[in-house]
Amino acid sequence: MIECVKRALRVKKTLLLHAGTHKTASTYIQSRLQVNKNLLLRSGVRLLDIKRKVGSEKILPAIIRTRDTESLKSLLEAKSEQCQTLLYSAEQCTQPLLRKKRLRWFLDALEGMGFELKVSFFLRDQPDYINSMYIQKVKKFYHSIGISEYIEQCMYQQPDWFDYNYMFSRLITSPRVDVRFLPYGRQFGDPFERLMALPGWLPRSPGEWLPDVGGRANDQPGLKGVYLALRVSAELERLGVDFGKLKRRSRYIRRYLTALGWPSDRYFGLERQQVEKIREFYDSSNNLFVEKVWKDCSSWRSIFRDQRDQPLNVLDESMLSAVDKRELESLVGVVVEDLRVSSPDAFR
Repeated sequence: MIECVKRALRVKKTLLLHAGTHKTASTYIQSRLQVNKNLLLRSGVRLLDIKRKVGSEKILPAIIRTRDTESLKSLLEAKSEQCQTLLYSAEQCTQPLLRKKRLRWFLDALEGMGFELKVSFFLRDQPDYINSMYIQKVKKFYHSIGISEYIEQCMYQQPDWFDYNYMFSRLITSPRVDVRFLPYGRQFGDPFERLMALPGWLPRSPGEWLPDVGGRANDQPGLKGVYLALRVSAELERLGVDFGKLKRRSRYIRRYLTALGWPSDRYFGLERQQVEKIREFYDSSNNLFVEKVWKDCSSWRSIFRDQRDQPLNVLDESMLSAVDKRELESLVGVVVEDLRVSSPDAFR
């Protein structure tokens, strides 16, 4: 008990961690953080290098996953001598923080260096989230399954990705971490500014935030992009390709997005009955989550009541003209050959 008190008294520094979740404007938030790093410093917060990696993995998620104390010290201690509050953003931190042993190690290591942890997550309504994750995995050739099968996988095999009450129960109940959850959607306002406005995050006001520099391509591949990616994945499976050895997966579909105008035709693959099925499946768990973290709200659905319905754009070959289909089928071979050149080991 005495040692716990001593350890608590040593905590003088703060790590602010924007940890996700995936597909909640993290790239935009990180871009805006970079643009405003001098204003953050003026507010008493030093932004850590968001782009720094260990191999292909962002540095802090890699450190938490491997429980590398020396690398954590290297990342934090020199910076904290200049500034008492540090900020890091990586949506890849979500999953490592959900693992009991990794979370305990991370908190112990931080406290040993005199840090307290404040962590935040943005959360999407599950139908929206499942649709976005489906697109993300399809365009990187992780599978060629239809969205109905993917929905079943999400609901019954992946509670650690989509069931928020299950996912975050350990973080919510831990007295050692200050955790905040923010609902995600256009109706709630700018995610960067909402993150910066969290109570107790910034030691002092920075003034007015600078706008994002923009220039990032919309990575929503649209109906045609999803169609092409599914066709490519099916062909890769037919060829017996080792998917784990494919490199730089996301660039191939993106190459055609802007030039051919695909992002303007946004893909939402859930039919109305599927949206309701997903909402009913998570309803009880979501409401338990709300009771724990958003006590002034009556239910999950009351929070997302202003969620704008996505235009249904379900993948259906009948929606594509004969010209579109010929164009897309001709691109399948082009993309497969691009992959073969860049990742020859995957084709052996």
